[in-house]
Amino acid sequence: MKIEVQYQGGDECAVIGHLAESADGRVFFEYDQNWKAQPIELSPAYLPNSTQGSVTTPTPQYGQLFGLFGDSLPDWWGQQMMKRFFQDKGIPWSSVGVLQKLACAGAHAMGAIGYEPPAVSSDFRDELTVEVADLVNNATSFLHGKTDEILPGLMRSGLSPGGAQPKVLLGFNRDFSRTMAGGGGLPDGFDRWLLKFDLDSDYQHGKEEYAFSLMAKSAGIDMAETYLLECGNGMSHFLSKRFDRPGESRRHIHTYSGLTHTQIRDGVEYNQLMDLTRILTGSELGVEEIFRRACFNVLAGNDDDHSKNHAFLMQPNGQWVVSPAYDLTSTTNPLASGMRAASVNGKSVGIDRNDLAELGRRQSVRRVDDVIDEVIHAIKRWPEWANQSGLSDYRVDQVADEMPAYAL
Repeated sequence: MKIEVQYQGGDECAVIGHLAESADGRVFFEYDQNWKAQPIELSPAYLPNSTQGSVTTPTPQYGQLFGLFGDSLPDWWGQQMMKRFFQDKGIPWSSVGVLQKLACAGAHAMGAIGYEPPAVSSDFRDELTVEVADLVNNATSFLHGKTDEILPGLMRSGLSPGGAQPKVLLGFNRDFSRTMAGGGGLPDGFDRWLLKFDLDSDYQHGKEEYAFSLMAKSAGIDMAETYLLECGNGMSHFLSKRFDRPGESRRHIHTYSGLTHTQIRDGVEYNQLMDLTRILTGSELGVEEIFRRACFNVLAGNDDDHSKNHAFLMQPNGQWVVSPAYDLTSTTNPLASGMRAASVNGKSVGIDRNDLAELGRRQSVRRVDDVIDEVIHAIKRWPEWANQSGLSDYRVDQVADEMPAYAL
């Protein structure tokens, strides 16, 4: 199988190159000669524009794909929907390769990279009006295996990468009274949002993540606009405005995992993340932003800040910046309970203020103590943020008990 890789972040769609799978299952990529003349470097570490000929990944332990394309694969939720899609067409999931998955994502993957040809009919992602309640009901049935049907809106809305929580990419009008599938073009007055389903109101996931977003903004962290969509059935869905799709333009996004070919299970070290930020962006403000996030994640009890939860965004001129923060919540590391996914100075447990201060000094961060104090102050206002989101008193206290900042 061979597919064309396209860059859709400019005024016109441009061919980046081609991906092809060999008989032995290896995936090769070759840049288009016209693209190689571009000044934009989409993945400077493992796929610089100077790459010659047809190449396969030098890190097969990371996966079959270069990280540039691995970032486009859907998450667990998206893969489950994709699996059903292929099975409905009589194609065993075991025979579906990574190129078919990329082709299925087509032009509607996150960021500015698209893939052709599509693995589906031309009307697969046509725009349509969707009802959030129907999406939620179908997602619930889908997760519990109670239906053989996939609501078209689920697939048309986009197979979003990142995390395992059910989610869709949607378009909302300004007052959130109308919703459309967010895979393609949207009419005037609509913006693109990522909606995370609240499938069980008892768990209050949407309210908690919304409260964390308010707290992070107060701590000085760069966050996309967020919103809590409260429905009449008691469900509260968390929405985050898509920073990869400002207006009708598209921005290339690359995770730390994809840039460095780091698997989630291998963790990430904040010193290395800050070093990469300095090299890639050339901005000390970006390095300081990562330091502030390290303080927030450690002191707020977000232990699941793995390599896919840190990303970089490319500006139209090719300049890299740190992307807005995302997936900030009170979450343990599912791969190693009790240990952080991101370490500080080599430590994955028992990280305290002194460790964070040492991290800041190593990286020549300005006002280290002030930054830590500002983050602690915002976290200690947790009940205020939680009350704004409507989180239950029981969960407010439970989360606070798990926040290291309260011990300082």
